[in-house]
Amino acid sequence: MIFVTVGSVAPFDELIEKVDLLAGAQGETRIKDPIIQIGNGKYIPQNGRWFRFETDLSRYYRDADLIITHNGAGTLFEILPLGKKVIVVPNPNTVQLENIDIVIKLAKEGHIIPCFKVEALEGALKKAEKWIPVPY
Repeated sequence: MIFVTVGSVAPFDELIEKVDLLAGAQGETRIKDPIIQIGNGKYIPQNGRWFRFETDLSRYYRDADLIITHNGAGTLFEILPLGKKVIVVPNPNTVQLENIDIVIKLAKEGHIIPCFKVEALEGALKKAEKWIPVPY
């Protein structure tokens, strides 16, 4: 299962729309039946299951084979100990320099796959197929 989370601070409709597009696609770039936490976003996905907020996302993290997330430090440090495949797409609506530095550091250490532009998500998904994260 692929779980997508954008957190609660700011909307990230660009990411939700891209995931929705890939979930509705055919072929190898398709995201099959994602579960998507859309937060405050205006865009409502047509493919997969979605919700705005839940108090505890740990069951989604636990059940996911792959997590696509924003660059929130709280989210990252909750996910990393689980040893999951994680694609981090920084939210341009909230980007703070220290959060980008965290993404770069975690990527260099092999804990995450960085995806600095939503348009590059397909490439990150392709990489994730065979990628094994370094334990955090």
